[in-house]
Amino acid sequence: MKTQDQNLIRASLSGDSRAFEKLYHKYQNQIYGTLAQRISDRDTIDDLMQDTFFRAYRSLHTFRGQAAFSTWLTQIALNVYRSHLRSQQVRQNWVYQTEDPEIVRNVIRDIIPGTLPDQIVEKRERIQLVHKSIQNLPERYRKAMWLRYVMDWSYEEITQALRVPLGTVKTWLCRARRQLKSEFRKLGLQPG
Repeated sequence: MKTQDQNLIRASLSGDSRAFEKLYHKYQNQIYGTLAQRISDRDTIDDLMQDTFFRAYRSLHTFRGQAAFSTWLTQIALNVYRSHLRSQQVRQNWVYQTEDPEIVRNVIRDIIPGTLPDQIVEKRERIQLVHKSIQNLPERYRKAMWLRYVMDWSYEEITQALRVPLGTVKTWLCRARRQLKSEFRKLGLQPG
């Protein structure tokens, strides 16, 4: 079995798409089962399976054979699942916070006591300036910042999603932070 997987991996890395298709057919039930233990929605399972095999295909060159291919593939599936959970939580929190009138009232209540109207306007303007500064970042920096600080993805997940080496991701994040800091200074904003 292990030798057969190694042969299919080598063939796949050499450009034989049917070799990876054989790996897919061999392990699809196992990955489906792994995901089905954690999620009940079939459409979501199908999406996560597709993402798992896509990431595996993209990262196949990193497979070293120290563990069985099935173990490596299962780990990718679990990472995909965890990423899915995090993005669901962020989405649910956002929806909850923007649609719940009580939360909106609490935010307004927190701003108004002791705050003059011109201070509220100033605070809103500062928030808009921050958003604009982030939007003005180069797209690759903006994506890296979003995945790291909003989606809370690991560096490994970001490297896989953006298809760049780890050092590049770290460089982009560092440059983005530096650029934002410089922009905030020009705008007279103090880092919070």
